[in-house]
Amino acid sequence: MTSPQSESGSSPHLSVKQLAARWHTTPSAIYIARHRGKAPKGFKRGVNVLFPLAAVEAFEAAQMASDRPSGRGTAAEHRPPEALRARRGRRPATV
Repeated sequence: MTSPQSESGSSPHLSVKQLAARWHTTPSAIYIARHRGKAPKGFKRGVNVLFPLAAVEAFEAAQMASDRPSGRGTAAEHRPPEALRARRGRRPATV
């Protein structure tokens, strides 16, 4: 059971449930990401895992900074046409 203080948002820490709601995912996904090292550093307080809000925001900022653009616009129909190249090493077929 959580205390009213942690539910009100005045705590400088997020619970797993609150982090899952923030990231629009499930608490199970947060536990898995934490196990794999793909979540912010947290700590256990009794049976609960808490994540410092500052660590969550720093983690999100690092993820945003390392995000690369998608490959959209690189499909063949979006690229300029290339000049045709002569085939090398191909001999004409003999009959």
